[in-house]
Amino acid sequence: MSFPRTISIAAEPQLRMTLVDQFAALGRYALRDGRFAAPGEDWPDAAILDEAHCGAEALADARRDGRRTLIVLIADTPRSPPAGVDAVIARPFRFAELVALIDSTPPAGPVGPYRFEAGELRAPSGARLKLTEKESAILARLARAHGAAVSREALLRDVWGYGPNLSTRTLETHIHRLRRKLESSPGRPRWLKTEGGGYRLAAREEEDAAS
Repeated sequence: MSFPRTISIAAEPQLRMTLVDQFAALGRYALRDGRFAAPGEDWPDAAILDEAHCGAEALADARRDGRRTLIVLIADTPRSPPAGVDAVIARPFRFAELVALIDSTPPAGPVGPYRFEAGELRAPSGARLKLTEKESAILARLARAHGAAVSREALLRDVWGYGPNLSTRTLETHIHRLRRKLESSPGRPRWLKTEGGGYRLAAREEEDAAS
């Protein structure tokens, strides 16, 4: 399956409207509002920023807090990326060039002792553990947070497209099923943890440090 990349666009209204329409037409991106989240909040996979919306100090702080969002700056003239920015595109630019940068975001990494790829978990022995489409989407979303907690609301929005006020146990049911597949003791999860009103994936380094 192909899990859509989440994108935030902060730019002047006309440019933002144009980019939103172009990304929506491709059908493989989930668009967020233009607000650039503060450090510690749930960030998208990629953020496209006009120069007027880019605060160098805030970006540097976010990097120190471990955010790994791909940040692309739209500039009036060619320049080297400032602190906290991954790439700069100077006006006028081609939309295809912007898409290529967004698609360069690294894929999801390992999940505990497993390798997560192509909708399945692969054990060190080579054994394959099949996942449903939603289970794979949940793991992909959590893996892209690189160990940070992802809120319940963000998972319901990005995996199911649900609004913030919907009352449902769908997510909890899928988390329970994932833990039965992933954990040796689902009641005491090591890898898929509950934290801060949401869930996160623990890194192998955490277990090594605790042992």
